[in-house]
Amino acid sequence: MKFPFIKNNRGYIGIAFNDNGVTVGQCEWSHGEFRNAKSKRIDIVPSELTADDWQSCISEIGLAGSVCTITLPPSMTHDQILRLPEMSGQELQKVASWELADRLGVDHASLHTDVVRLGVGGDVLAVAIDNEIIEWILDPIYKSGMRPSIVEPQCSAVARMFSMLHRRQSDKAQVRSVFDFGESESAYMILAGDCIVFYKHLTYNGNALIEAIETHTSVTRDQAKKMLYDSRLEGADPAIFKAVHDATRSICEEIAMDVMKCNRHYGVTSRGPLSSRIIITGSAGWNHHLSSVFSKNCNQEVVPDSSEPHVHVLPNEIVTTNGWHIALGASLAKITTVNQRRRSDPKYSEVA
Repeated sequence: MKFPFIKNNRGYIGIAFNDNGVTVGQCEWSHGEFRNAKSKRIDIVPSELTADDWQSCISEIGLAGSVCTITLPPSMTHDQILRLPEMSGQELQKVASWELADRLGVDHASLHTDVVRLGVGGDVLAVAIDNEIIEWILDPIYKSGMRPSIVEPQCSAVARMFSMLHRRQSDKAQVRSVFDFGESESAYMILAGDCIVFYKHLTYNGNALIEAIETHTSVTRDQAKKMLYDSRLEGADPAIFKAVHDATRSICEEIAMDVMKCNRHYGVTSRGPLSSRIIITGSAGWNHHLSSVFSKNCNQEVVPDSSEPHVHVLPNEIVTTNGWHIALGASLAKITTVNQRRRSDPKYSEVA
């Protein structure tokens, strides 16, 4: 029996395509905290996944329900920052679809387009995916018994993940930056409350750091991966720490320079407060060398994703799963869709 007065805080099944694999996750959200978070990595090239693979994953980690949210990385989409006049959501999506098709030189009917408003200045992130890619992604998912409800760009899930404690109207003044550093790609975004006000896809990736260590120290790839991981830990071997620092210094400085340019661009074009903190997340994630360069060049506090109160309590097996933050962010799409933003802060003092 279902009681209408009992609030269902369980999110959708979150499916994150990233780093040549897929991460699946689901969570509940209650009183500003995660509950019953689950996540699993499927290291199979997405185009080779079958309905049996999906069913096996769902049953193995015990996910509930059938409705899912799918997130796609920039490598599987076409994205452009467009400046468009104020208009309704449907009109905006239609105009963005035609604009992207024109820039790509394809028929707009061959694309599925989504738009993300960036602040109030008229900029939008237009994201398009070829219909053929959508078909091979969705076909085995439907055959497995799941029901895709939302297909969105990866940045939307990442922003949602780090905005769950900033959804009230008064939180608009709380501006943070997020550097999502993956194994194969990265992105930098600035969040005001729970809205993305700046976004830029970057070409840097964690594999480049591993290759730099491999070349600089003449070790195997697996050894280079271990050195990079060990250098992130407190009390790391000084020799390993120095070797990783020397090998990755130039890449870290290049990343920090681009991030500084992003901050300057936002500072010039934005009408609101500036970011005061950079959160580093992603599978290539926290890096002491990168954080120190960020702190020096950007003059901001730089923290790992684990410093966020709602992330800090997650089990280690969750936060060490490649793409966990994207999958759980996708799962939370239901929570942020059903629970509208609080309209009166004094009345609703707690976070949903």
